Amino acid sequence: MKILAIRVHQLASILDAEVDFSASPLKEAGLFAITGDTGAGKSTLLDAICLALYNKTARLRGDTGNKIDFNGDNIKLNDSRNLLRRGAGQGYAEVDFIGQDKQQYRARLSFSRARNKADGKLQPAQHSLHSLPDETLIADRSAAGKEIERIIGLSFEQFSRAVLLAQHEFAAFLKATGDERAQLLECLTGTDKFSRIGQRIFERHRDQLQALEQLKLSLSNYQVLSPEQVETKQAEQKALEAKLAELQKQIKQFEQYQGWYKQASQQQQQLNQAEQAKQELQQQMHALAEKATEAKQALQCLEIKDNRERVTSIAAQHGQLIKNREQLLNVDHKTLLKDAEQTLEKQTAQLNQAKQAQKDAQPIISQARELDKQLAVLNQQAAAQKVQAEKAKHHHQELTNTLNSHKAEQQKQLDQQAQINSYLETHAQWQPLAKDWSFFKSELSRFSQQLHTISQSQQNVKALQPKIDEQQAAAQQCKTQYQALEQEIKRLNEQDTAFKSSLNTQSMADIDARLEAIKHLIEKRQVWQTNHQQLKSWQTQLNTLNQTEQQLQTALKDAQQGAEQAQQQVSFCEQNLQQVQLRASEGVSQLRATLKAGEPCAVCGSKEHPFMHEEMVNEQFSQLINDFTNQLTNAKQHLKAQQALQQAKSNELSACSQQISSLSGQISELSAQQQNLKETMAANRTELNDLTEDQLNERQQQLSLQKQQYYKTLEQQQQLQNTLAAKQAEYNQQGQALHSKEQQLNELQQQLNNLQTRLNELNDEHQQLYTTLNQQFTSAPWWQALNTQSVSLEVIAEHVEAYQASLQTADELKTNLKAIEQHLAHVTPQLNEAHASLTQCNEQLSQTQTELTQIQSKREGLFSNAAISVDEFIAELEKAIDSAQQALQLAQATHSNAIKARDEQAIQIANFDEREKELTAEQAALNERFSLWFNDFKSQHPSLDEQVVSQLLTINPAEIKQTLADFHTSESSLKDAEALLKQRQQALAQHQKDKPALGEDELQLQLNKATEQQVQENNALLQVATELKTHQQNSEALADKQKQLVEQQKSYEHWHLLNKVLGDASGKTMRNLAQTQTLKILLHYANSHLQTLNKRYKLTAIGQTLDIAIIDKDMADEQRSVNTLSGGESFLVSLALALGLASLSSNKVQINSLFIDEGFGTLDSETLSIAMDALDSLQAQGRKVGVISHVSEMTERVATQVHVAKKPGGYSTISVI
Repeated sequence: MKILAIRVHQLASILDAEVDFSASPLKEAGLFAITGDTGAGKSTLLDAICLALYNKTARLRGDTGNKIDFNGDNIKLNDSRNLLRRGAGQGYAEVDFIGQDKQQYRARLSFSRARNKADGKLQPAQHSLHSLPDETLIADRSAAGKEIERIIGLSFEQFSRAVLLAQHEFAAFLKATGDERAQLLECLTGTDKFSRIGQRIFERHRDQLQALEQLKLSLSNYQVLSPEQVETKQAEQKALEAKLAELQKQIKQFEQYQGWYKQASQQQQQLNQAEQAKQELQQQMHALAEKATEAKQALQCLEIKDNRERVTSIAAQHGQLIKNREQLLNVDHKTLLKDAEQTLEKQTAQLNQAKQAQKDAQPIISQARELDKQLAVLNQQAAAQKVQAEKAKHHHQELTNTLNSHKAEQQKQLDQQAQINSYLETHAQWQPLAKDWSFFKSELSRFSQQLHTISQSQQNVKALQPKIDEQQAAAQQCKTQYQALEQEIKRLNEQDTAFKSSLNTQSMADIDARLEAIKHLIEKRQVWQTNHQQLKSWQTQLNTLNQTEQQLQTALKDAQQGAEQAQQQVSFCEQNLQQVQLRASEGVSQLRATLKAGEPCAVCGSKEHPFMHEEMVNEQFSQLINDFTNQLTNAKQHLKAQQALQQAKSNELSACSQQISSLSGQISELSAQQQNLKETMAANRTELNDLTEDQLNERQQQLSLQKQQYYKTLEQQQQLQNTLAAKQAEYNQQGQALHSKEQQLNELQQQLNNLQTRLNELNDEHQQLYTTLNQQFTSAPWWQALNTQSVSLEVIAEHVEAYQASLQTADELKTNLKAIEQHLAHVTPQLNEAHASLTQCNEQLSQTQTELTQIQSKREGLFSNAAISVDEFIAELEKAIDSAQQALQLAQATHSNAIKARDEQAIQIANFDEREKELTAEQAALNERFSLWFNDFKSQHPSLDEQVVSQLLTINPAEIKQTLADFHTSESSLKDAEALLKQRQQALAQHQKDKPALGEDELQLQLNKATEQQVQENNALLQVATELKTHQQNSEALADKQKQLVEQQKSYEHWHLLNKVLGDASGKTMRNLAQTQTLKILLHYANSHLQTLNKRYKLTAIGQTLDIAIIDKDMADEQRSVNTLSGGESFLVSLALALGLASLSSNKVQINSLFIDEGFGTLDSETLSIAMDALDSLQAQGRKVGVISHVSEMTERVATQVHVAKKPGGYSTISVI
């Protein structure tokens, strides 16, 4: 990290300053001094570095709480905005630097007031970071500070130890106590993790101890049976299992008898349902009979439906033909053709007229073109003459304006010259000052500034005394608070000891173990009750499922029988259909054709042939085939329904069986759990088992209250320890504050002495300057007024500067008047020439415009005064010809279309006559076919007429088909219902043969008695099994607990040893141990620097503590306290420690800039020489070192200096020497 430049604006006493370390002579200098008087602003430069980088300063770091009124704004004492110069509207601190990544950056912290006015409200500081040289913004506001810290690699604390070494930090570390030194080293090196490690060791040791005590207590909760008790329980378990098996067999027999009665009831219910279904189907058949008859008639009428539809269509077409013929005959084509011929003749005449007009206009067009050419030439000539006339006019006007301007300026200069001469005569008293005003201004300014500074210094002396008194009172108050905190810490330590004694008398592990035992017992009882209720519920569900299974088995048998009957019906229908189809086949038709009346049949030998006629036979066979096909379809549908019913019942039976199996397994598993639970509760029996539920809850509440009280005490102890740690930190801070207050009091007293000395010096300088000026201006009125302060230096300066300006203005006026006279003599001849040229141009332009007007009038007369061009006139003629040709073409097309329409009309009328004849013939044939069909239909249905046929034809074929299908389905369903009724009557009679000997009520009593006995035996078996299983679980758990106890004891001993050596509640032991090693590293760095500064001394740590001692090599390596060192020796040792701290806090960061803000005035010449040699060695290590000092010997030794010079008015200037 390397500082390249510092810029300051309106901060403290510095108005504007820039220190560029990359420019000569600072670029070549490795060591430089920042010099100046006390209070000039040397430390402000270092404050600017800290402000720009971190928005903090070392000087303001300690003032954290108090607030002051800063020009109307109430801000804290440590607010960096305190450095904004009073009376300034804005200010900033800016630093250019090289980061650890070797890149250049610019950090800037800006202060401002509202509207940049001195009386505006103070605004928040603006922090920003830019990259160089492109000045790209990298971060701003709070992000800028974090990014700068990352780029530099140092926090503010580390930066103030490694780059800026402040004076008040040296002795603070050297005189600190061991704990304070440990905290400071921990902060600098970032090793606070060791304190946290010590605290974690203490907490882990406490947790391990509690776990060990709780584990020991839990061993007493496990109880096991003796070998004799185990053998007895096992024999009892076998006897109970045998008795339960016998009871289960008896209950199963009773349940089978119960199933017979339930099945008989179900069969009787099914028989009643079958009878009711038969009655409902018979009623449905009666309702469908009339609709089926109508559907059959409608089905027969479908044969002639296409005939009737075609007749209707022909009638519609015939009517449309007549309508179209009438429309054609209404059109008068002769009249239309005559109108088209007249239009054609008219358009032909218009086209010829347009062509003749174009031919007649050719001479006029030629004459117009010639005139247009003449007009173009004249227009161009007139435009050129007009431009020339405008130029001549503009030139004449410019010369006129110039002449008038020179005359006006000449008069103005003459007036000013008269005024200036009058002023100089009136104010001749300022002439002596005006001759050498720069010198007299400097002296008079110094004179006024001395007066102001003397007055300000006198005010500062008066204002400083109350601050000293206030600081003394604050130091005394701080000391009182420091002593009170010491007493408070002693009292808190006594309370902490009392809390520890109270906690040691209670065992948290014992309370937790008893609470856990009560909770375990309550949970076991709740589980037992829940399982018992669940078993009852599941047993009821199992009985219901067994009944449902028997019902489903009976229903499945019925469905299987129904499916078999439906299959038989399908086979029967298929056979009938095949026989009918065989009789209606082509071979049978051929045999039928050979039959003769009275002769025997070649197949059967019969002489009677009722089916000899082909037409009658085909119609009857078709009807039979349709009937048998419908029957077969209905039978297949019925078979499919019965098969679906059989599958559904089978699925229901399978699901019911699975539920029974699953529920039986759950009952067995839960019964086993109940038995195991009973055994566990018996095996773990303690005095808690004899308590009721209310007593258990009361005992649990008592233990919970004890536990809460324990943790409350523990929390109070923790709060007390936190309070103790806070008070200890406050105690340390108060000690530092007390030291700071005393140091500030000393600084204020030193500042008062300096002010008194400075005031005496100012009075002497002022008296010398007054004597010198009074000798030269004793009789001058302004000098007497200045002494009496009735006139200010600014007013005098205004008069002198005004007198000097008037002298200069008088000389300038003489020169200007001479130049104006020369200009007037030169401009007058030019103006006369310009006027003659303008007159000639205007005459030529008037002549050309007259000629142009005459030709233009002649040109417009050619086209009837119309302002159109020749091309536009030609275009209008051509447009008229095109329009006439288009109209002629349209008339020709209209005439052709009229002839074509006349011819088409004749052809269409002939076509309409031919189509009418065809439709009439087709309609006669259709009517004849309908008559033949209707006569045959009438013979079958004498009561029906043609109107009824028309109504039957309106019925939807799908509706006809559905009606017939419903009728056949109902007929088939009725047959199925009759068969199912017969089957169920037989099944009920067969079931009555196996009726049990016991009645239904007596059977239920026997079953209940056996079930109760089974429950009792089950409970006894569950209790025995639970006791045996609890014994086994406790034996295994006891063995595991013994192993855990051994492991926990080892773990506790390990953490006990660590806690004894390293652990405590605050982490102090581990922190001090770690920082002891850090201190040794620091002393190694410091001794390397101390070897250069003073070879007599060497720093060392006292034993394994954080205390520091001095080894005096001149006294046979005698070890001495650091408090025995002289002031100069303390400074050298502190400087070595500070440089060591810088190396320690930045041993991973490259530092190329170092600034030391230290009062070297406490050193003698020899020690100062040694310190300078040490600083030269730092320069040799590659660091650019800057030292703040006003010691003359040091100033003389360092060639390159940044000098801060105080100026009158409370500001300072900076220069590089």
